[in-house]
Amino acid sequence: MRARTTSTTAPKPRYGVPSPALLARADRGYARFLAQQRENQEHDGSQALPAPAAHPATAPARL
Repeated sequence: MRARTTSTTAPKPRYGVPSPALLARADRGYARFLAQQRENQEHDGSQALPAPAAHPATAPARL
């Protein structure tokens, strides 16, 4: 009989589920995009739009 050993390998990937690091990177990129858009609007003389509540990728999952 073989003794059980604990595995030190990485956990199985959860396909189709974005990692927290990926969501954070997307949020930072989206924030940079919005800041750039506001900056461009301010230079054009038009009014800046209010920021959205959250990036769609970080919205809570619905069951």
